[in-house]
Amino acid sequence: MRIIGLGTAITVVTMTLSGCAGSSTSAQPDASVSADASVPRADFALRGSWLYLGPGDAGHSLEISNASIVYTSTGGDWSSTWAIKDYDNDLHRFQLVLTSGTGSYFPAGQSLSGTYDVSGAILTVQLADGLGAYMTLQSPGSCTLGGSQPIANCGLYMKQN
Repeated sequence: MRIIGLGTAITVVTMTLSGCAGSSTSAQPDASVSADASVPRADFALRGSWLYLGPGDAGHSLEISNASIVYTSTGGDWSSTWAIKDYDNDLHRFQLVLTSGTGSYFPAGQSLSGTYDVSGAILTVQLADGLGAYMTLQSPGSCTLGGSQPIANCGLYMKQN
């Protein structure tokens, strides 16, 4: 019995020191780091420059990197910078936290979750307030239901480069 108890104690200590045991703290994910630090994380699928096509009249462009999304008015009267908290290329979604904004910037809020679809050079994005409140992408390639009913917080973009 004593040998089994000693063996169990050694196993528990070994697991704890090697990181296999549970932890009472939890780190927030960083969009630039993969879950397995030995494997490089894939680039965010939306990286690049995008031009807003509609609907609506808030003309703007997006500049997307692995770390941020910058919205800039085509008229130059507003802009907003959002840190990418997390992204998942397989599930086609991302989380944003506002870093800064000037003028009456778009989109409004402190944190957003987005779902997306890319078809050729066309990007469809639907945003929701808060982190983790993912909308179901209702009409990829269009921001209308039934051809006429606008979908709230939906935007169409065209790849620029």
